[in-house]
Amino acid sequence: MIHTLSLTSFVLINSTTITFDRGFHILTGETGAGKTLLIQAIHLLSGHKVSTQLIRAGDEKATIEATFDIEKLPEVHSILEEGGIQFDKGEFLIIRREVSRSSKNRIFINAQMAPLSLLALLGPHLLELVSQNSSQSIRQSETQRNLLDLYGDLQQEVRSVKQAYYEAEAINQELTLLKQTNQEDRLNRLKWEFEEWEGLNYQDGEEEILFEEYKSLANTKESSEALCSIQGGLDHPSLIPTLAQFQKLSNDPSLTEHLESAIVHLQEASFLVTKQLENIDRSPRRFEELEERLSILNRLKKKYHLESTEIPFHLKKLKEEIDTLENLDEKLAVLESMLRLKTDECRAIAHALSEKRRAAAKSLEKRLKEELHSLNFPYADTSIRFAEKTVGPSGIDEITIYLAANKGEQPASLSQKSSGGEVARFLFALKIILAEKEGLPTLIFDEIDANIGGETAALVGQKLKALGKKSQVLAITHFPQVARFADHHLQISKKEVDGRTLTEIKSLKSTEKEGELLRMLGGEQLKSFSL
Repeated sequence: MIHTLSLTSFVLINSTTITFDRGFHILTGETGAGKTLLIQAIHLLSGHKVSTQLIRAGDEKATIEATFDIEKLPEVHSILEEGGIQFDKGEFLIIRREVSRSSKNRIFINAQMAPLSLLALLGPHLLELVSQNSSQSIRQSETQRNLLDLYGDLQQEVRSVKQAYYEAEAINQELTLLKQTNQEDRLNRLKWEFEEWEGLNYQDGEEEILFEEYKSLANTKESSEALCSIQGGLDHPSLIPTLAQFQKLSNDPSLTEHLESAIVHLQEASFLVTKQLENIDRSPRRFEELEERLSILNRLKKKYHLESTEIPFHLKKLKEEIDTLENLDEKLAVLESMLRLKTDECRAIAHALSEKRRAAAKSLEKRLKEELHSLNFPYADTSIRFAEKTVGPSGIDEITIYLAANKGEQPASLSQKSSGGEVARFLFALKIILAEKEGLPTLIFDEIDANIGGETAALVGQKLKALGKKSQVLAITHFPQVARFADHHLQISKKEVDGRTLTEIKSLKSTEKEGELLRMLGGEQLKSFSL
């Protein structure tokens, strides 16, 4: 359910926020007042591409922001999780689009940057536009099948077929790969690689331990070299004897004392350096061993494009593949047996699903006729026809819905129906039926009542009001017979401010609703429209 819609610098709108509630909302206004602005905003929130022409003249950026209640929309939860969007199903989902003239357009979902592709997946589960121009999807066989599954509560059965089909496909792909590859050549290459790793005898986590020891020895080597240089200077054969000679030549007691002290300190320093060198484990051979092992390990990692953490799993897979190729005939036989079993299982589940679909189709045909008759199509007839196809992720059914809207008319598939009005009315009837199911998006009807009479318009209004009790509904209409049934009435109008045209959207109170209905009637009395 949409809760708020905020538009800034959007075509003729300077800034506005519309608040929606549960039930049936109607949007009315004079021709050209800007009712299509709402449709344009909904297109953007549904993931359609954007144009800078939507930015209000003189402004650099337009924003469209909406909040949604998604608590009862599990499909939305799944899409958000897969898209890495943080959300709380008990809180409003916030979608924001920014359209800029000079910089990149941006999409935010719960304040996280998101790609257009994610919004395109998400949008149809939040908002669905029903109009004569948007009824193309119902003409597609896949859409018709999905709607039948929704009506029959068959989503779990469809998931079972899909899972069995893709499991069979995975087995088939493995079989194909094993049969196509030059197995003898591959086996030799795998054995060669395994022997390289086996010769190294790598242990999980070893590299980190080796590297720490290598760094320690490298530091020891550096320290040892420094101490050896110091020792070489302290033990120089002329250093202390020279100082002793200076001591003898000195007649200054203070100088003599300093020289004597210097000789003692140098002797102590030489002793300390010698002890430190004795305590250092220089182990040059171990250092070379570590250097060589780490070098071999790095070479193999680069050669086979691996990280250290991936090596144990890679070796395990190597052994398994070598074992498979060494026992290829047995492996092929096992896989072929598994494929037969999984294919039979998939086919059985698909046939069971098909039976349930056929039963649901008979029920749906009856319901559709009743709804179409109640919408002033007294001779409308529908049928749902099945054709069997090769088993796939959706089962074995190719489903086509046929409609004859008028007396004496031959039924034609929805894909062949040229009348957008008839298809839109059929879709309206279908939505009324499917409203019993939870998880439907907000439904927006764009002049669904076009090209009908006043009597039928009243029927449409009654149906929209009933639909609003089960799902949030927004409708754009020119008919007061439809508008009078609304739970919430929004008026769209234009006015001039400082020489510029602005579109306003106003929520009407009870007394204001009567005035708007009167305007729509062209000034006639409202008494025949009393509720």
